[in-house]
Amino acid sequence: MMKLRQIFFATTLSLGLLLSPSAAFAKAKIQIAILLDSSNSMDGLIDQTRTQLWEIVNALTSVTKDGEIPELEVALYHYGNDHLPSQEGFLTLLNGFTSELDLVSEKLFSIDTNGGQEYAGWVINSALKELNWSAEDENFRVIFIAGNEPFDQGPVDWKDSVETAANRDILVNTIYCGNPESEDRTFWVSGAQAGQGDHFNINHNRTVTFIESPYDADIALWNQRLNETYIPYGIEGEIGQERQQVEDANAGTNIASRGASKASGYYRNASWDLVDALDEERVQLAELTDADLPEAMQGMTLAQKREYVAQRQEERARIQAILRDLNQKRADYVAQQTQANSEGEDTLDSVTIQALRQQLTAKGFEFQ
Repeated sequence: MMKLRQIFFATTLSLGLLLSPSAAFAKAKIQIAILLDSSNSMDGLIDQTRTQLWEIVNALTSVTKDGEIPELEVALYHYGNDHLPSQEGFLTLLNGFTSELDLVSEKLFSIDTNGGQEYAGWVINSALKELNWSAEDENFRVIFIAGNEPFDQGPVDWKDSVETAANRDILVNTIYCGNPESEDRTFWVSGAQAGQGDHFNINHNRTVTFIESPYDADIALWNQRLNETYIPYGIEGEIGQERQQVEDANAGTNIASRGASKASGYYRNASWDLVDALDEERVQLAELTDADLPEAMQGMTLAQKREYVAQRQEERARIQAILRDLNQKRADYVAQQTQANSEGEDTLDSVTIQALRQQLTAKGFEFQ
C-alpha cells in the first residue's frame, strides 16, 4: 500500500496539484489525554471513567474528517496520590497515546486511590512534555483534567502550563468534582478559559444506573464470537488476547457498551492481532515464522495462511455488522426508557461527549 501511495503522490506532483504530504499519507487524528485525580475522595470519578470509557468512544464512532474515520489515540495519567513519587509531582503516566483501548481500560482498573497533593499545573505540564502529540495542524488535540482540589496547588504554575497548551493548539477542558458553589472551583474555570477549552462540574459520586434491554444477551454472545476472530501473534499475542478477555469481564453489565466500541473502526489491536497488524502493514505474513504464529497456523503454506487470515477478517466484519445492528436497537430501547426519567446531573461521559462534539466540529470534523 505504501508503494501505491508513493506512486499516487508522485503522480499528483507531476500533474501540478498542490497536495501536502500529510494530506496524502495520513488520516486525521484525534488525541485525547485524560488526567484523573486519584486521591482518596475520587473513587467515584475513577469508577465513572472505567464504566463510561466505552460510551465516550461510542459517541465518536460517527466522526469523519475529509470523508474518512480518523485515528483515535488515548493517553492516561493519574495524579494527587501519595503512592506516587513526591519528586515527580505525585503523578504518573499510565499509558502514552495508544489506539489500543483495551490497554487504556486495563490501566484504569489498575488505579488505587490514596490521599496526596494534587498538582494540576504539574500534571498538565508533564502531559505536554511526555506525550507524543501530533504536530499536524488539522489534527485534534485535547486534555481533560478532573479533580476536586484547588487548581493552583504545587510548584508548577497552572497558568504557564495551560497557556503553553493553548499556544500549541492543545485544548484544556477542566472538570471540577465538587460543590458547584465552592471557591476552589474558581481556578478550574479560569484554567479552561485560558486553555481555550470548556469547564464542567459533575457529581463524581453518582452511580450511573444500567438499563437492561432485550438485546443484551445476544450482544454478549456475539461479542464472545467476535473475540474468536482475533489471531494472536508474536510475543504480545497471548498477553493481548488475555487482556481482551479480562476487559470484557471488567465491563460487567456494560459489555453492551463495550461491544459497540469493539464493533467500531476505533477498536484496533495491531500489536497482538494478526488481522489488524496486516491491515496496518505492521508485519509481512511471509516473514513470520511458525514460532510467531498460533498453533492453528503452524505448518501452513503461505497461501493457506493468507486464506486463514482472510476468513477471520471476513467473519469479523460480519459479526461487527450484527453487533452494530443490535447495539442500535439497544440504544433506541434505552432512549425510550430514559426519555421521561432524566436525572439531571452531569457525569464524566456526558460532559466529555458534550465538549468533544462541539470542539471537534469547530476543528472541521463532522458527525454523520
